[in-house]
Amino acid sequence: MMFEMPQYEVRVFDTAEWRDISEIDIMHRLHENFDRVTPAIQQMIDGEQVLTQYAVYRLKSRETFQ
Repeated sequence: MMFEMPQYEVRVFDTAEWRDISEIDIMHRLHENFDRVTPAIQQMIDGEQVLTQYAVYRLKSRETFQ
């Protein structure tokens, strides 16, 4: 059985398009914005988007995986 790592996307508020973001970068940015990152990660796992002051983060949909 092969395990597939989650992939994340970010949309900065002054742009309309979503772009891929590495797991390291998203963890760093979540850490900059939240005292605890686990609740934000859980929100994304549950299908929600996580809002910060400058961007929106989400788990990349399985349909868009390449």
